[in-house]
Amino acid sequence: MTQRQRKAVGTILTLVTLVVWTVLGMWLYELLLVGAHALVHLVFFVLMGLAWILPAMPIIRWMARPD
Repeated sequence: MTQRQRKAVGTILTLVTLVVWTVLGMWLYELLLVGAHALVHLVFFVLMGLAWILPAMPIIRWMARPD
């Protein structure tokens, strides 16, 4: 697979990962944090907003591999 093909597939996988991460975050919020203090909401959303990079990094590394 060429780097160009990996980038195309990786872009789609990254978008799918981001959508899945967002749904997971909403599900966790609804399950655990409805009615919680505003500071808890802030910490949760900051952490979830930054943590999406963890599942995306392997995809990005794979995309960047040379041919």
